[in-house]
Amino acid sequence: IEGMNRMNLNLVSSNHSKQVALASQFEKRDENTQKVQGVVKLEKPIEVLFEGLDLNTYYKNPKNSGILNNISEDFCFLFTGHWLPGIFGEDRKDIATLIRTFLQTFNTPSKKKPALILKTSNINYSLLDRENVIKHINKIKDREEFKGKNIPNIYLLHGEMTDDEMNQLNNDPKIKAFVSFTKGEGYGRPLAEAAITGKPVITTNWSGHIDFIKPDYNILIGGELKNVHPSAANQFLLKESQWFNIHSSIASRAIKDVFNHYKKYIEKSRKQTQYIK
Repeated sequence: IEGMNRMNLNLVSSNHSKQVALASQFEKRDENTQKVQGVVKLEKPIEVLFEGLDLNTYYKNPKNSGILNNISEDFCFLFTGHWLPGIFGEDRKDIATLIRTFLQTFNTPSKKKPALILKTSNINYSLLDRENVIKHINKIKDREEFKGKNIPNIYLLHGEMTDDEMNQLNNDPKIKAFVSFTKGEGYGRPLAEAAITGKPVITTNWSGHIDFIKPDYNILIGGELKNVHPSAANQFLLKESQWFNIHSSIASRAIKDVFNHYKKYIEKSRKQTQYIK
């Protein structure tokens, strides 16, 4: 905030970011006496420079690209985003909680199950990085609660993809919905790129993507604000600040209902293509 007060103008990429900056106020104390010297708050202009999408690159295109032809399931949930640092349940995109919730939700005797596709990486697209991500996934699948159970499949897409390939992936007929348990976004580009297809989005009811993910067309899950865990904190993500923790039990019911009553959800969500445009 002190840095922003040294600027003539502050530009952020979402209304959410603007409101967080405006709502942030701190007591300034003397380092020696700890006496309150005043309140630090934003005093300089702040405007939203909306990030948006290039509609020549990301658009609704129902043609089958064949990218997922090797996957046997015809109903897949897709997550796109980096698997960032943090112990279980504390990485910024909360991928670990997403995987566990998905396995818990579809851990049933039924043969007809959806799949979860993760387009993710830790740091880069190296072989070592890929093996590390697979190790993370297997560690969750090997938890005691899933021993001997009929759990659904999880697929990893690891490697650089062009914008055109990403748009083909998002539009693939096997991808039926998008899911993200993200704890915080300045904008949320992968969600915008996904939502333009008109398929249902299941995500957190908090952060930058709320600017364009309309609740009438999608499923926004509640939760609570909690401090950033020390394992995920760095010079930008301060452990004294807070981000969103989704209610995984509610999210579980949502993804199950989307799978069981897809027609109801796609009829609503297809309206968001025009809304986002």
